[in-house]
Amino acid sequence: MSDKPESSKTRREEHIIDPLFQKDFLSQLPVEIAYRIIAHLTPRDLVTCAGVSRTWQRICENDRTWRQKCLEKGYVKLDAPSFRFLGGWSANRANEEAGITIFSHMNLQEAHQNRREREIAYGQCYERSSWKSLYLRKQRIISNWRSRPIQSSTVLKSHDQHSINCLQVHSGLIIADSNNDKKLRVWNVDDAQLAFTLTGHMGRVLTSQVSDDGKYIVSGSTDRTVRVWCGQTGVQRHVLQGHTGGVPCISLHGTTLVSGSRDQTLRVWDIVDGKCLHILAGHLGEVRCVQFDGKRVVSGADDCTVKVWNVQTGECLHTLTGHTNRVDSLLFEPERDLVVSGNSETIRVWDVRSGTCIAILDSIQDQFFSDMQLRGNILVSYYAYRNVGVWDIRNGGSCIHRLQGVNGHTSTITSLQLLDSGLLVTSSYDGSVKLWDVDKGIF
Repeated sequence: MSDKPESSKTRREEHIIDPLFQKDFLSQLPVEIAYRIIAHLTPRDLVTCAGVSRTWQRICENDRTWRQKCLEKGYVKLDAPSFRFLGGWSANRANEEAGITIFSHMNLQEAHQNRREREIAYGQCYERSSWKSLYLRKQRIISNWRSRPIQSSTVLKSHDQHSINCLQVHSGLIIADSNNDKKLRVWNVDDAQLAFTLTGHMGRVLTSQVSDDGKYIVSGSTDRTVRVWCGQTGVQRHVLQGHTGGVPCISLHGTTLVSGSRDQTLRVWDIVDGKCLHILAGHLGEVRCVQFDGKRVVSGADDCTVKVWNVQTGECLHTLTGHTNRVDSLLFEPERDLVVSGNSETIRVWDVRSGTCIAILDSIQDQFFSDMQLRGNILVSYYAYRNVGVWDIRNGGSCIHRLQGVNGHTSTITSLQLLDSGLLVTSSYDGSVKLWDVDKGIF
């Protein structure tokens, strides 16, 4: 039997069927349906599909599509290049004393030239979709963090050799309190110049926090007071008195402040008029840490317990027991009713609505320390002085990465910060700051 008739038949079928598969289905669909289909593509696939035809390009370059991609990543619109970016650190006197020379990342002329070159190479996609431009810019920044060397730094020096006890960055300001000189200092990030000094505490500053709107700076001290300062001028607004012990922890939500004290109590304050609203009593040891979401207060103390309070009534809703040593640190996610508490022995995850422990993170037979961060279901904390652990808090908790080895710190880790991009920054007494990829568990 000859193969030719069958081959001819196959060719005829291909002639009929192939055109059916070659139809431009996307351009024939209603626009709203087309948008819904491409919304499931990755950004890389969107860029590839934009090269199919002008119709596909118009759909794939749609601003709404890229806005969704940005929101999925948590990207928001970026400000214009700052004074710091354009060389604002170069005139810092502390840099001259330290022998540091600052180079501008990119001047305006170079920035405009760089943009023109991109437009010539890639067309006007940056102008068609501002959200796509934002997405690509954010991706370049993350890529630069991973691959490019750090090109500039600056020195902020005016604490007279005293160690820094607490530091925050908020809306272009850096707020730092010294371990011994009883003062807080506020610097402008853009020009690295001292904005003002907060003077008034009679003892060491133990903790500080800036309000979300930047109007207030609040601090607690060994002098048993909480002080409220103007975030714009540094003028002292109130001295909140009532605690009979030092104030090592505070938590601010809006204009309502909760302070925890060594006198075993917490106090709720209105920082606008300086009045005490409630006294939360029940702990049998010094209060070490506190978190406040506007409705509920969570506190940890030397009595090895975590307590959950109703801030309106002052009622203790739950006492979470299980730790066998003092509770040094807390994380509170009110959206999921989750609390994470840590001490020198273990980390526990709690459902605060039911008051039950839902996970005990394995200790790797080493001690935990107080600093920890939570993003989604991923928690990071340092342990055994020099190492960092990455845990998944689901299903009872499991360690997925240990950040250590030849690239690890060689001395005690002092702090860590988990960034929205999934990168982790750690600092240490060894004088270094290190950057880690938490997802992959690598340096």
